[in-house]
Amino acid sequence: MTKSEKKIDQPAAATSLREAIHLARVQEAEDIDKSVDRRSIEMARLEVLHASVEPVFDDVPFEDDRFALSLVPSNPARLWIDIMTYVTMDNSGEIYRMIRNEGTGRRVLVETDDVGVMAGRITEYVAHEIVARERRASGYSYDRVFTRKKSRTRPWLVLAAFVIGVLTGIAGIMSFGLPITP
Repeated sequence: MTKSEKKIDQPAAATSLREAIHLARVQEAEDIDKSVDRRSIEMARLEVLHASVEPVFDDVPFEDDRFALSLVPSNPARLWIDIMTYVTMDNSGEIYRMIRNEGTGRRVLVETDDVGVMAGRITEYVAHEIVARERRASGYSYDRVFTRKKSRTRPWLVLAAFVIGVLTGIAGIMSFGLPITP
C-alpha cells in the first residue's frame, strides 16, 4: 500500500498514543533501511559501470580536458562523463539512465539495465564528442550547405511595378502641369 492510499475500514493498530508513536518510529526505521539499501545498491551498480568504462577514459587524449569520469554520491548518485552528461539509476535502482543537460532541458540518451550496453554507449558518446570537437577545430562543418537561393522575383510582377510607376509619374506630371498652364 502506498502512502497516498488511505486505510479504509481497518481498525487502528495502536490503542494509545504511546503505542502509535512506537509503531510510527518502527515504520520510519524500516523506510530508512529500505532507502539506505536502495542507495547502496545504486552506488554499487554505478561503481561497476565506473570500473568498466575507466579504460576508455584512460585513452582520451591528454589535451582534451572535457571528459572527467567522476562518481558523485549525491541524491541521486551520478556518474559524470563530462560537464553536461551523466549516468544515474532510475527509481527502482535497476535501470541505468544516461542523461544530457541541454539548454532546453534534460534529454535521456540511453536507458538500459545491462552494464555492458551502457558502457558501450558511453564509449560511443565519448568517441562522437571527440570527433565533433576535431571537426569544429578544423573549421569544417557538414551542417553548412551552400545552395543558391531561388529568385523570388516573378517577371510579371516586375512588369506590373514598371507600369504602375509610369502611370503614377504621368499622373504626377499632369497634376502639377494643369494648374500652371492657362
